[in-house]
Amino acid sequence: MLPHETLQAWWFQTAAGIVTQTTSEREIVALETRYRISLPDDFRAYLQWAVPNTTNWDDADGNWWPIERISNIPDECEHEVAEPIATNASKHLFFVDWNIWGWAWAISCGEDETRGKVALINGQTDRYVADSFSEFVDRYVTDWHALC
Repeated sequence: MLPHETLQAWWFQTAAGIVTQTTSEREIVALETRYRISLPDDFRAYLQWAVPNTTNWDDADGNWWPIERISNIPDECEHEVAEPIATNASKHLFFVDWNIWGWAWAISCGEDETRGKVALINGQTDRYVADSFSEFVDRYVTDWHALC
């Protein structure tokens, strides 16, 4: 299954009540243009086919953001983040937080060796926790604690 299908199936199985929507190419391009990035393919497909239509909580207290809420680290985060994430903080997009911003995860959309990696941003031990959105989703739905 594709990552967005995995998420939708997990949300259904856990009775999260998360309603997803499709996103137009125009809206996706607007997000890319706003942050001067290009989205990794698996994350782009998630936004296109299964992004929540409003802020929603899942069974693990993850708060998945609608496309209108997705933002980069400088726009969202008040504290400094650790290296190597800080180097390209403006190229990292937050897409889910935990328990009203106990921490959050952001995907790297840069054109460097971090492209597609997902970072945990918690203000203490910021670090990459998955090499792709696909890996992040697979691990999230089986043991989200491993991503903390």
